[in-house]
Amino acid sequence: MRKVILCKQLFTAETEFAQDNMAIVLDDNVITDVVRADEIKDLSGFDEVLDLSDKFVLPGLFDCHAHCAFNGSFSETSDQYMCSSSGPFIALKAIKNLQDDLMAGFTSIRDVGCCPDWADIAIRNSINEGSHWGPRMSVVGLTINAVGGHGDNHLLPSYSSLGTDRVRAIICGADQARQAARINFKYGADGIKFMSTYGVMTPGDDPGPQELTYDEMRAIIEVAEFHGGYTCTHAHGLNGIKCAVRAGVTSIEHGTFIDEEAAEMMVERGTYLVPTLVVDPRMFRCMKPGEIAPNVIAKARRCTEVHAKNIGMAYRKGVKIAFGTDVCAPYLYHGTQAEEFVFMVNEAGMKPAHALQSATTIASQLLGWGDKLGTITKGKLADIIAVDSNPLEDISVMQNVTFVMKDGKVYKNTSKQ
Repeated sequence: MRKVILCKQLFTAETEFAQDNMAIVLDDNVITDVVRADEIKDLSGFDEVLDLSDKFVLPGLFDCHAHCAFNGSFSETSDQYMCSSSGPFIALKAIKNLQDDLMAGFTSIRDVGCCPDWADIAIRNSINEGSHWGPRMSVVGLTINAVGGHGDNHLLPSYSSLGTDRVRAIICGADQARQAARINFKYGADGIKFMSTYGVMTPGDDPGPQELTYDEMRAIIEVAEFHGGYTCTHAHGLNGIKCAVRAGVTSIEHGTFIDEEAAEMMVERGTYLVPTLVVDPRMFRCMKPGEIAPNVIAKARRCTEVHAKNIGMAYRKGVKIAFGTDVCAPYLYHGTQAEEFVFMVNEAGMKPAHALQSATTIASQLLGWGDKLGTITKGKLADIIAVDSNPLEDISVMQNVTFVMKDGKVYKNTSKQ
């Protein structure tokens, strides 16, 4: 089917600029041309005309740090809930969460863990096969954690969670790290996530200290390199960030306490940074008295004081910033994570165009999908969204996506209503 999309303004994400009065020509799910609208003299030659001539049009968005298993509640992110819920139960709930993401313009999602029993792989496959509708997915299987580290189940007796707790692979030593990575790829993971440092929301943790050793990290990354997959690491503290970068990780997640030396290392090695700036501010804005433990609040405030400032420094140093939100965190509901753009621009100081490219061009490159997605370019797949006004002038409009097309199929078009 031959279709044309008429655009008031078009941001292809190939450059920092938008073009006026453009048209995107599609053949089924593939972009075949991008031209000025006035170059198309006869619209009758198209099977379908999508009139977005009052919209700002851009590529479908990526969220490179999502957790489809949960949706903004404290109870769901507890060890008790995660480790007692079945894979099928989580999968059925996750499909709805992912559909909310798609309707908010996120046509591609990287899920970075917390699905029990490799349910994330089943969800990805069911969407790819057409059994369910939702965004494209890249998945990591069971996250890899050190014994007693961020994500190890503190409710279980000593040593009982060695090996796996159905949600994570708990390791000690390079050999166990290597085995955990291999098992994830065995079951169909696209990449591997591991924890370089401790965290904020879990009991007893401090986000600063390093968790895994260099040898453990390198063993995981080496297996991923064998498989042609990526690696990503939860890393707040500086030593864990630097160690993971030296070991060859593809992307640093959070990067809260990054310094100039670490940023320069990342530029030199081409390491990506996925900031997740929206998490703590959303929690502080919405939390109720007594809902969060005082020690967790203290940790989150310490992170918030420096996070956006440090991400801004890394951005100005030239670190490749890929959009990611940690959607599922307290009060960060699926479909609402585009507020991350506001923090990237207003708090970290990113140019609006660069924030948009972080969620399109750069994110697609991070996942290895840059040859088919990430820009509105002839020959790429038709993942296309629209908003009602220009986000280069007001980035907050990204929180209200009014048109969503994934793979040439329209899932949302409010102009029809």
